[in-house]
Amino acid sequence: MINNYAIEKNSGGDGPPVASGKFVMNASTMRAAASEVLCTHKGLCAAALQAYLTTYFDKAWGHFDVNRTGEIEVIKSPQFMRFLASDQYMSLQ
Repeated sequence: MINNYAIEKNSGGDGPPVASGKFVMNASTMRAAASEVLCTHKGLCAAALQAYLTTYFDKAWGHFDVNRTGEIEVIKSPQFMRFLASDQYMSLQ
C-alpha cells in the first residue's frame, strides 16, 4: 500500500516539503487500491468491479473518514478493504 498508493504527508509547513513518515490515502488512491484488492482477492473485475464500487465505496469511505478530513491513515487500509468487501476474514497477504 505504501509503495503503490499512499501519500506521504508534508511536515514542512509552508516551506519546502519535508518527509514526515506519515502516510495517508485519499479517496482516489483508496479507490485504486480497492480496485486491485477486489479484483485479485474477490474476483470482481471490469464491469462487475465498477458496479460494486459505485454501490459500496462511498459508504465504506464515510465509515472510515468520520471527521470528513478527506484522508485515512494507510495503516487502516486492511480494515477498509475487509469492510468494503464485507469479508472480515479476507486474507490480505
